Amino acid sequence: MSRDGALGAFDEARDRFLTAFDRVPDAALGFLKPGDDYAIGGLLAHVTWGMSHYTDVLDTVAAGGFGELRDRIDPDESERSAEEARRGIDGAARGPALEAMRAAHDRFVRRCRDLAEADFERTAPVFYGDATEPHPTSAAVVAGWLTEHYDEHVPHVGELLTAYEAAGVD
Repeated sequence: MSRDGALGAFDEARDRFLTAFDRVPDAALGFLKPGDDYAIGGLLAHVTWGMSHYTDVLDTVAAGGFGELRDRIDPDESERSAEEARRGIDGAARGPALEAMRAAHDRFVRRCRDLAEADFERTAPVFYGDATEPHPTSAAVVAGWLTEHYDEHVPHVGELLTAYEAAGVD
């Protein structure tokens, strides 16, 4: 897929996510369904963290000339992010959380557009976590991951909202 096509699909996935999220009342933003890892409002922090992290990976890949990279996530950062996603937000934090998500989205798009067209699909061997084999990673691959990530959480928003409504929480 071309860079424009991939980034267009990424924008469309964001729009689908935001449309689903628009249905969530402020009172539901802190709801954590038993057994789930994400409060409804915590999904904003979750998708934002993913975009920020993978943009950082692409920054490092490009700065390193597409050479081998070990992507290590700070355990404290990972736990902070997971806790933020479980905790959710309140209505006052909705606007800033949406703005942070939009900023992370736009930063990823700029990172992709800053690459030469030919480098959009250029891969680098990236070792994620404790992997012993590298994963060929490119801006095109990451754009696909992040598009799928948005789309994964579109029905998730609906499921969590249905559980919130069924729980009769105020």
